Amino acid sequence: MGIRTVKNELEAKLTGKSGFFSKPSGKVERKSYADGTERLRITLRKIKSPQNTVAVVKADGKEVALIPLVDGGGKFDNESTNTGEIPDLKVGQTITVEIDGKLALSGKLHTD
Repeated sequence: MGIRTVKNELEAKLTGKSGFFSKPSGKVERKSYADGTERLRITLRKIKSPQNTVAVVKADGKEVALIPLVDGGGKFDNESTNTGEIPDLKVGQTITVEIDGKLALSGKLHTD
């Protein structure tokens, strides 16, 4: 893959409290490229949860991704040229990650 020009990039560092979720962390990146491609990448780490648990990632309360957790982490990486396939996220939106209905991580989107 060649070098692509990034038109817009948003990022959120996700943090959570120690304890039940054992210092969890994560990152959300959303990029728009000049060629019309959109990409959403989410990485979750150090989440204490039973195997086969699914993390629900939301932007201002609206679901944007479901991520199966394996050994305390998980990844979501989707890239598309189809309009609407990648959620349209905005600066300042709150990103939350819920595990079994409990808040595990949160952060705010900002430009990178």
